[in-house]
Amino acid sequence: MATVEEIEKYCRNCVSRDFVNGKGLVCKRTRELPDFDEECENFEKDEELLKMAPPKPDDFPVSMTEEELLAEENLPKGVLYASVACILGAVAWSLISVSTGLQMGYMAIGVGFLVGFAMRQGKGIRPVFGIWGAVLALISCVLGDFLSIIGFAAKDYDMTFFEVLTGVDYGEIFSVMVKNVASMSALFYGIAVYEGYKLSFRAQKHPVGGKI
Repeated sequence: MATVEEIEKYCRNCVSRDFVNGKGLVCKRTRELPDFDEECENFEKDEELLKMAPPKPDDFPVSMTEEELLAEENLPKGVLYASVACILGAVAWSLISVSTGLQMGYMAIGVGFLVGFAMRQGKGIRPVFGIWGAVLALISCVLGDFLSIIGFAAKDYDMTFFEVLTGVDYGEIFSVMVKNVASMSALFYGIAVYEGYKLSFRAQKHPVGGKI
């Protein structure tokens, strides 16, 4: 049996809520105080209210125990997904940079988000998931920067990508990359690493609306 406080909290999210002086929170359908046990068959979530005032995490306690969450962890799956995202992010970075003619450090932000979200598929809650996400995000940034430089060189010297890749002076490439990192790119790299860590943990699931 739900308490009065639970019923009021439940009804505040319904489009049929109303307030009447002397009564308080009432239902528009009946003009009376809410009267049900655990679930109202006429409940309709107010999506506009949710947009204006998103629920706080504390309003939705996690329904699974720590042991159950740990049992669902899958580190290899998370690393696999994040590794694929790492490579795809680096390739996308280089293609966009070369096609636009700009070395865009802020691409690192998108890479960090992509890798972190992919790592989340492992449903991890332990720090190791975040560490893997951060490391792979950094690798993706470095690889994206490297591929971009190779692409620019191929474009400038009218050579194929693989010709430059096999004949380039890697010492010079490394020097250019260091200069990039020493510039504003370092800031974006840091953001990417932070995103890679923060987004790697499983999302908390909330109870289904319409029930207390």
